[in-house]
Amino acid sequence: MRGSPLLRALFAFCLIAALGWPLWHLTRATEVIASPAAPPPVDAKAIGLQLTFTALPKSFAVRHLEKDVWVENSPQASMEREIPLVFPDKGVDLVFHIEWPEDAPLAAARVRLTDPAGDTHEKSVWGQGAVEEVLTFP
Repeated sequence: MRGSPLLRALFAFCLIAALGWPLWHLTRATEVIASPAAPPPVDAKAIGLQLTFTALPKSFAVRHLEKDVWVENSPQASMEREIPLVFPDKGVDLVFHIEWPEDAPLAAARVRLTDPAGDTHEKSVWGQGAVEEVLTFP
């Protein structure tokens, strides 16, 4: 047997310590700095959105990319609004959160969307009480 076991252990410890320092820098948690909010996209176009209800809801909200684009707390039976949105070729997903009164029977909302090209798309949301549904418009 050649060499001192104590010298070999010291050499192994130094080798592990030398490799541990870069490994610690690679795996330690760093603070993430949030970037400022992006300005609204410049290519947003007005999209016509019309909602017609079979029973008057208590409230509704329309969300796009987790941002409220239309909120009404005392809606009417039929409402229409122009909403500025980016409408890609693949379509757009809109989240509809509708709250009908608890004692109301099964109700529906007809959603009519007019895209920037002038085409009209229609979809429906059915439910009782609080309903949240995602509708994709091509």
